[in-house]
Amino acid sequence: MRKIIAYSTILILSLSCKSQQFNVISLCGTFDGVEGGKNPLSTYVVLELNVDNTCSLKKTFDLSKIECRGEWAINDDVIEIRCNNNPVLSDVEKALQGGSYIEGNLKIKVLSKNKLKLGNTVLKRKK
Repeated sequence: MRKIIAYSTILILSLSCKSQQFNVISLCGTFDGVEGGKNPLSTYVVLELNVDNTCSLKKTFDLSKIECRGEWAINDDVIEIRCNNNPVLSDVEKALQGGSYIEGNLKIKVLSKNKLKLGNTVLKRKK
């Protein structure tokens, strides 16, 4: 009888504590947040993750904009973004508009399918 109760308890716990595994489809969408909280000099951040593993990250501060375009992949609850598609290299109009571009890699922690953490900034899924 004890074995039955023990096995039943283990089965119920394993089914109720379903581990969250994130994949490309569950994380696709647009996320935004404010870097710097209620500070009047805060930065607005928008991250767009696409199904084809391309992405766009934009940080807007006052009249300036920093942008990253590239590819993303998920590995152990961490989104890795490789910023490799700099529009200034291929588009003269973008180059003349100003702003700067992020080069290299970024890591974003997945808190849930609706919340991501970039540095100290929590990004929430836009509805």
